[in-house]
Amino acid sequence: MNFKIFSTLAAASCLLYANSVEIVKGVPYIEVESNGKTYRIEREQKPDSYLTNTFALTSRPSPPFFIEPFQAAPEVETYGELELLDFIKHKKGLFIDARLPNWYKKSAIPTAQNIPFKIFLSDTPERESILKSLGVAYDKNGNLDFSHAKTLLFYCNGAWCGQSPTAIHALMEIGYPQEKMKYYRGGMQAWQLLGLTTIVPEEDK
Repeated sequence: MNFKIFSTLAAASCLLYANSVEIVKGVPYIEVESNGKTYRIEREQKPDSYLTNTFALTSRPSPPFFIEPFQAAPEVETYGELELLDFIKHKKGLFIDARLPNWYKKSAIPTAQNIPFKIFLSDTPERESILKSLGVAYDKNGNLDFSHAKTLLFYCNGAWCGQSPTAIHALMEIGYPQEKMKYYRGGMQAWQLLGLTTIVPEEDK
């Protein structure tokens, strides 16, 4: 992916804001907007920083915590951190935190909206409302119409977490186009391992 645009957007700020730990060369941070707020995403600058929270764990019991395939589905593109940043910076679709609320409330990636994976598992008024907000409609025959559905980027806790893949497969079962869904497999563990900015949603209001 070509990230020259990040360099252009950050060039003026780089003159005044010197990070020793950059996102990519010449890009110390990016700024993204969501719900009227601006977030600065950057990497932790302290050279002796390391994970001390739950994401420092390397082993989790299985089931349910098996390692997920690199691709959630054949036509669902798998994203890394730079692709994620490009997606949210240029507002290419809806960025979804597919985790249960108890995870989301503790820490999240800026701009993500929490739509727990369980909502997509059964036909309920709540799921119907969510689908409508995602641009899904009904055609004249009462079938779901995905022609104006939004592009969705899902994440959860990491490569050992099945919440995003479960949401993706549930949407596939009702016809949501695979090419309109993306999967950030690294999730919160990879994001924090790289020292990238997180927020506590309850404190962010």
